[in-house]
Amino acid sequence: MNCSNTAIQTYKSCRRMYELRYIYGVTPVQKAEALEVGTSYHNKIEHLLHGEPFEHDDPKTTAMAKAFQKYILPKLNPVAVEEWFNFHTQMGDNIVGRVDALNKDGALIEHKTTSGEINEEYWYMRSMDEQLMTYMLAYDTNKAYYTVCRKPTIRQKQKETDEEFAARCEAWYDEDTDSKIAMAVIEIPWKQLREFREMLAMTVDEMDGCKLFYRNTSYCNHWGRMCEYAPICQHYDPDETYIGFERRE
Repeated sequence: MNCSNTAIQTYKSCRRMYELRYIYGVTPVQKAEALEVGTSYHNKIEHLLHGEPFEHDDPKTTAMAKAFQKYILPKLNPVAVEEWFNFHTQMGDNIVGRVDALNKDGALIEHKTTSGEINEEYWYMRSMDEQLMTYMLAYDTNKAYYTVCRKPTIRQKQKETDEEFAARCEAWYDEDTDSKIAMAVIEIPWKQLREFREMLAMTVDEMDGCKLFYRNTSYCNHWGRMCEYAPICQHYDPDETYIGFERRE
């Protein structure tokens, strides 16, 4: 079986969502705003790591990328950017993915955005990040430079231009900087990675043979908003077409 880390996490979160997205191939046409911000930010960071200029197309993500360039980039030494990998589990399944970057010392480089606080709890949860552990296993390392940028909480004023708002967002990062953009070196014990590798192999094998895609109703409002599949979750018919959704063959 070939699958991605995103597919694995979707399966573990809600099998019904997994069925709709990966079995039927159904995806929402409109992305959530949080995903759009994350994608835009990552694209800009990719250009920066390649030593290229990035497009100043959005005030918030432009300010976020400039903060990364100022406060994080000098601490890194990337040698590969947006690199694809194939990782084989102990049961012969294949996990495909793409790491944000690799550092010169062999450690991973991962970038995230957040709307919440960057605090001790945030970093504690990163030590159990299954995506990060999957990438570590793929590259045979237990070390990662994990960067996180908080999205600006200020709003654009009524008569403020995009350029003026972007400048104000940039200045926002210059105050209490460590609480808004930061990097931590995360090292996960090899014992924990070996245990996770066994669990990962069993999970993917279970996915391959799954026949019951039940709903996890506790996940319906997990991100503080209704699941994007809520409009079709209970009555989806593969022979029907639904407004707001598209299906890949």
